[in-house]
Amino acid sequence: MPTLAEQLVDFVAATREDALAPALLDAASIYVLDLAAVALAGSTADSTRPVLALVRETSSRGEATVYGTGRVASAADAALANGTMAHALELDDDHRIGTVHPGAVVVPAALAACEAAGASGATLLRGVLLGYEVMCRIGEAFGGRQFYTGFHPTGTCGVFGAAVAAGVAFGLDRVALVRALGIAGTQASGLAEWRTDGSWIKRLHPGRAAQSGVLAARLARHGFTGPATILEGPSGFLQAFSHEGYVEREAITRNLGTEFRALLTAFKPYPCCRFSHGAVDLALDLHREGIRAGQVRAAHLRIYKTDILNYLQRPPTPVDAQFCLPFLVATALTRGRVGLADLTATAIGDPDVLDLAARITVEEDPGFTAQYPERYPTELRVTTTDGREITRFSDCPRGDPEAPEYHGDRAPLHRQVEDKVRGLLDETGFGARAEPLLRAVRALRGAPDVSALAAALA
Repeated sequence: MPTLAEQLVDFVAATREDALAPALLDAASIYVLDLAAVALAGSTADSTRPVLALVRETSSRGEATVYGTGRVASAADAALANGTMAHALELDDDHRIGTVHPGAVVVPAALAACEAAGASGATLLRGVLLGYEVMCRIGEAFGGRQFYTGFHPTGTCGVFGAAVAAGVAFGLDRVALVRALGIAGTQASGLAEWRTDGSWIKRLHPGRAAQSGVLAARLARHGFTGPATILEGPSGFLQAFSHEGYVEREAITRNLGTEFRALLTAFKPYPCCRFSHGAVDLALDLHREGIRAGQVRAAHLRIYKTDILNYLQRPPTPVDAQFCLPFLVATALTRGRVGLADLTATAIGDPDVLDLAARITVEEDPGFTAQYPERYPTELRVTTTDGREITRFSDCPRGDPEAPEYHGDRAPLHRQVEDKVRGLLDETGFGARAEPLLRAVRALRGAPDVSALAAALA
């Protein structure tokens, strides 16, 4: 009986570039586009500067682009820097059921490896699609429960997606790719202790996962060994990272090759934790209906348990604010938006927002938790100063391909991503890069290499 890693690698080998449906290639292209813009914008974040300084100090080999800097580094170091900046703004994509951020891990690993290997644009798209698929399926096996024991699934599960993406770029054979997964799994890491003081370690997790995947693929190519039982073995990943023994092993291979779970990946309209987006959607809907902060006597949120969100009414740092339900809902109701400008060190001290946040309470509902992560049930109940009670409910936030507004049609969602790319790059000083980036991504299928995309990002 093949191991789980061997089954995943057989799926990768069977999914050839010339057999990929146009819809799958379109999905991979839009993932690349969204992540590339988010990472380029993230190159301006304060948390990116120390990582870039480290790469300048330690990387003497120039083979892959470090976004937004005009510099090159080794493929592993470029993946580290680019993956870290990709998560810096909390705007990178998210897989609802896997509770992972695949883009921030897989795209930097795939692109860096493709640059180093001189691989084609089609190879990049295949590596991205397959890296997403493997990472998301492994995330689904845990049902979001890794958070309950302090692990960050993007960091822990991400190493496998990055190893697949890099392995595709480097052309690893079956034996080497199985070994690469074994090598990647032993590097799995990422602790959620950033919640204590709002520090930057969460942003490092996808960068390290991307770097570990590139390292794993290169070590395997040179003959370094890794266990084929890395996932299900008695001391393997599923055992080590499960919460109270819960893991749905079947999720990793169920309908493998016929159902692409990666296609459930959602795009983020707001720069904050995805678990908060349903509440932000509801608050913005109320603002559009004419409800203003001054009309709100009190508000109450019911939501599922994640162990990631916080319910502070005065977040002390911008990182805390990105995970703070009362603050984010108060921002939406006060300003009619939640954007980068609303999450700066100055903005989180806005007295009007904090005044409303102090009147917002949160309850973790066991019935809602039972539906997570298949659904993200969220209820917002507002009591107005004139005595009205308004209740709104959501269980699938905007940006998710399964959200009601898309009705199974991904075209409006893809148009929203293109609009997001233009607006985000303009806001962060990269407006002139938007159209070259769009052109480069659209041309990937027939591109002999990824140089045009790398140039748009450099």
